[in-house]
Amino acid sequence: MLALIAIALAIHFIPSGPEEALQKFREQCRADGMDFAETEAAIAIRTSFVRLRRIASDQCVAQGGKMDRDEINQIASQIASGLTAAHGREAAKSFIGWIDASPDEEILYDDARAARHRNTVEALRANGLYPPKNVPMSEDLRNAFRIVKR
Repeated sequence: MLALIAIALAIHFIPSGPEEALQKFREQCRADGMDFAETEAAIAIRTSFVRLRRIASDQCVAQGGKMDRDEINQIASQIASGLTAAHGREAAKSFIGWIDASPDEEILYDDARAARHRNTVEALRANGLYPPKNVPMSEDLRNAFRIVKR
């Protein structure tokens, strides 16, 4: 009996797949009174945001962190053109509004944010506005870690 309960609990804690999350989102949209076209447009807007994040992050990493907001907006406008063709002008306006309200740090993935940080630190370090990467240890500190052989 305990084994059946343990199995039932284990199945309950198995993460749901993307298809289940998509189905739950569709059901929630229908419960909120959205029709099929509105639901599919909402799904397309969300997947477009994820697509923008990946494309912008990949390009940012490839450019060594040298990507500004204009480049992110250019990628977003290209994706919005596809949204306009597939789901109408309102979907594209909603997508662009979402992008405009999101800071760069929310759009870029961790790898791209790290590349941008490295680029910024290197520029600041070149101007003397950031401490050097390898600060030499003082003689006293170096002696504190010296291994004495007897």
